[in-house]
Amino acid sequence: MPTRATTSHNSYPDLPARPFFLGILDARVIALSLREIARDPLAVARAFATVAFAPSALRARVVNLVLFPKALALAHEARRLGFEHMHVNWITSSATIVYVASKLTGIPFSITAHQHDIFFDNLTLPKLRAAEFVRVISARNCAHVQERVPPELRGKCRVVHLGVELPAEPAAAAPRPQPRIICSARMCVWKGHRYLLAALAQLRDAGYDFAVDFAGDGEIRREVEAAIDKYELRDRVRMLGNVPHGELVTALESGAYDIAVLASTEDGDEHEGIPVALMEAMAVRLPVVSTRTGSIPELVDERNGILVEQRDPAALAAALRQLLDDPELRRTLGQRGRERVLASFSSEETSRQLAELLVACSPWYRKPGFEAKGQKSLP
Repeated sequence: MPTRATTSHNSYPDLPARPFFLGILDARVIALSLREIARDPLAVARAFATVAFAPSALRARVVNLVLFPKALALAHEARRLGFEHMHVNWITSSATIVYVASKLTGIPFSITAHQHDIFFDNLTLPKLRAAEFVRVISARNCAHVQERVPPELRGKCRVVHLGVELPAEPAAAAPRPQPRIICSARMCVWKGHRYLLAALAQLRDAGYDFAVDFAGDGEIRREVEAAIDKYELRDRVRMLGNVPHGELVTALESGAYDIAVLASTEDGDEHEGIPVALMEAMAVRLPVVSTRTGSIPELVDERNGILVEQRDPAALAAALRQLLDDPELRRTLGQRGRERVLASFSSEETSRQLAELLVACSPWYRKPGFEAKGQKSLP
């Protein structure tokens, strides 16, 4: 149930789940929220007071109040449908909806916290106090959450990475006279496109031949295009815009590229989590070059890729040059990268870990004798 759902249909047809749609302030939400108020006005008033007056950023408070009727509607429907547990992505406004619904129904809930949502100051402490657990997608971001809550709540934060699907046997990149490089990243300032373009200009000036695809779009697209012109790289760099995810994965699996690169930067709270783009590249044995920013070192290290310091075009150029010069190194790092993803970042493994956390807080798990039957973990 996204906060601002754009469709009432299941976006994941292979997932055996029934879609559940609630708008923001449509007629159904208003009707259901009024029923919830009539059912227990005092409980609703207490929940409203928490959302309205508990410490949080002003912007978060305004959004939470706008979404409060939707939270009441969810409470009504969760009770009617017999929910046993609610799990929500993002610790911001979507978690506010589930937090309020849980307060009104007594249905337990848990949260997945990602990256930017951690820093939004949106009722983090009351949510963490009420939640069964908070799954965080990287160890660094888990530490960020723990810094914001008292010591007795820090044990509720659990690291479970995001995962990607691994193709059974990806195609090897075919030998080609002009190596192809992929940079899959939203076009925003902290993704570091300008430093990558400066590095590519250095490679070109050193006599290297290559072609680069930028997959992604965003608010600095014009600045990126201007930098391409500044460095006279129009014959080397293609701007693909937003590529449908399935098409991009198919291209990676088919061996269309030789190297993946990410030039992200850090600026205060603005930094990477563990980019799915790098996981997907490594899953198909594509060697990666990345900056040592955010939580990227939890995925990439010197054994399975090349990490360089941020905002350093010369270091980026040197790393790319090392891979362009050494096909055997590309193969070695590609294989080790796939092994790394298989071990800790496959969707099968990360889903199993999350499922175990969910099972452990389910009512039937807590029944006497459940552990004695050897059913503590999912198969």
